[in-house]
Amino acid sequence: MNKQEDSSPTLVETAPERDQRFRQLRRLVYDERYRLRLLIGFSLLAFAVVAALAAISYLYQTVPFDLATTYELQEPRGAWFGQLMVALSWPGNLPWSLVVVGTGTIAVGLWLGWKEGAFLLAAIGVQGIINTLVKTMVGRPRPSSDLVDVLREVSGNSFPSGHVMFYTVFFGLIFFLALTRLPRTLLRWIVLLVSGGLVVLIGPSRIFLGAHWLSDVVAGYLLSFVLLGFAIEFHLRYLGPVVVKEKAKGTPPPDRVEP
Repeated sequence: MNKQEDSSPTLVETAPERDQRFRQLRRLVYDERYRLRLLIGFSLLAFAVVAALAAISYLYQTVPFDLATTYELQEPRGAWFGQLMVALSWPGNLPWSLVVVGTGTIAVGLWLGWKEGAFLLAAIGVQGIINTLVKTMVGRPRPSSDLVDVLREVSGNSFPSGHVMFYTVFFGLIFFLALTRLPRTLLRWIVLLVSGGLVVLIGPSRIFLGAHWLSDVVAGYLLSFVLLGFAIEFHLRYLGPVVVKEKAKGTPPPDRVEP
């Protein structure tokens, strides 16, 4: 009976397991070379996937998984679902996207300083340039109404999704800054929930509206996560407070040095 009890799995995390988990997290934060290896490795993989999707998009207007995903998302789910999808894309439409960027830049500048505000604005600018260049090179047309329901007519090329790249970089940086710089208050949780939710849900929103294919959205996420990763690395090294800079350089602050 005792042997059976001893061999039964436990759902309680043991101290060694917890220590190992946080040891890996500390390594990611403090070890500059380890962090860069992960970032470069992910970037190479992302570029390979985007290149493959770009080639497919250049050769074929549609592919089966694009159509299947759009058909699935456009299945009737009630008026609330359609209204939610429309509302999610609204902050990324001109001229409201300019208002969002301007407001966010000013808020971050007043909150953390003009360098952080300029950093956020520069990241959005780089994102816009990359998106425009890739769209021009691939030249993929938007989904047409004879294939899917186009609920919002959008001009310009389709690959990769501009909304996805904008949301991922802009709201991703807002999420990062709130996570690392805001005290643990209700405001912090609201900012994290809203910014994180917008990043996750903008992809399905663009597909539902008939503005993009799944491959456009996947490419947008991959490219913007690469840019977001390098932007965060830059911030950790050059713009963060002293403790954050010490972490980025691989030097734990004195009060966190372990025996």
